[in-house]
Amino acid sequence: MKNKTKNLISFIIQLLVYLSLRLNSPKLCAYLIKFSLSKNNNLKKKNVSKNKIVILLYRSIGIRDIEIVSKLSNRIPEILILQRRIVRLILVYFLYKKNIFFTLKNPKPSDEEFFNFNKNKIKREEYEKFWTETIFYLKSFYKKKLNFVTFAYYYFIEQGLYAGCKNNKIPVKLWNKECFLSEPDIKHTIKFNKFKYAFKFFQKISTYNNSMKKMLIGMDYSNKNKISVNSCPRVFDFMSKKKEHKRVKNLLFLSFNPLQGFPGIEEGLVPGLKKDWHNEHIIKNNWISSYNKVIKILNELASYEDLNITIKRKNFNTYFTDLKVDKRIKIVVGGTAEKSINEADIVIGLNSGSTIEALVNGKYIMVPFFEKDKKLRKYLYKFDKSIIYNSEKKMKKSILKLLNKKVSFPLNKKCYNKTIKYYYGNSKNVVQKYANFLNS
Repeated sequence: MKNKTKNLISFIIQLLVYLSLRLNSPKLCAYLIKFSLSKNNNLKKKNVSKNKIVILLYRSIGIRDIEIVSKLSNRIPEILILQRRIVRLILVYFLYKKNIFFTLKNPKPSDEEFFNFNKNKIKREEYEKFWTETIFYLKSFYKKKLNFVTFAYYYFIEQGLYAGCKNNKIPVKLWNKECFLSEPDIKHTIKFNKFKYAFKFFQKISTYNNSMKKMLIGMDYSNKNKISVNSCPRVFDFMSKKKEHKRVKNLLFLSFNPLQGFPGIEEGLVPGLKKDWHNEHIIKNNWISSYNKVIKILNELASYEDLNITIKRKNFNTYFTDLKVDKRIKIVVGGTAEKSINEADIVIGLNSGSTIEALVNGKYIMVPFFEKDKKLRKYLYKFDKSIIYNSEKKMKKSILKLLNKKVSFPLNKKCYNKTIKYYYGNSKNVVQKYANFLNS
């Protein structure tokens, strides 16, 4: 009932925002945005900065980061959350100029549609003018200084809001949530990324690690004076909270995208759909062989009664092999991998954030690299060579050797630390760093 009421209120607000657009009333739109701003229960604190409000453009991963910082610090400003569907609705209206039914469906425009719209000077200026006036009125509703925080530079639906903030001298900060790219992917992003223009809107930038700092500076050298490396607060979520003495019996395979780590893959391709595999670059560069060989290993191990095997898939649209999976293997689809990782003893994964989470969690990690073309190894994330398996027989043998072994979790493996720090950064003083970032 609570969710139905919440959804109804959200729909009514979107309907009224559409009305404000039809009436060309930025003041009404600003009032509706103010009314829609919400407080997360985990961010409600008595002791907050008295002179600043930070408005977050909603993203679940980013919100969780800030919840952790908020819990451990009394120095953060008042935090409000703006649902991105309202921001997208405004772009949809100006981009398509269609009827109310189409606009309220709030479809996400494609990159190509947005860039074509952005090239039209008259339409772009009309769109940015509306946002500039909306932000002006929103600013006037508060006595405190306003800041906005977004979590990725490539969210083009927010560009109008950024322009409105810039024209009203309201800072927009980038809390860059991305931290997982292969070295070739980083080089490709620096050279070819089409969203480089967005950095002119950001006054401050925070990254989790040095590789992302170097990448963002490579994309726009002016970022050098804006950027700070502050680590990833969510690393505290991934750490095991207690010592556990148990026998090894739970094996988890984190189903991975067979294109992850390879640069130049067009956004929007859904791995597994046959129409996507005609691309010559994809045919030569993928992890399909490694994926299928892992499935064969799991099928062979399914006969061992003492071993519980689970495959975790992100959602139904993610890649899944055509090979038949033994019915004794449990398949979990949707949600985060946190619960599956906590329950596992051995984790098989490749080029995914969840694999790095399992390292932090202190599990036995096995990275399958079963490709004939050994040159593809450069597209792997920076895993220690001791956990990368080039042989299916060796991986299977290692799993069976660990089966029923008495172990104290979390494991304390020094070979994990380098990978963890490379991606999640140095967590020392992480709370203080982000409190400073939010208050700057």
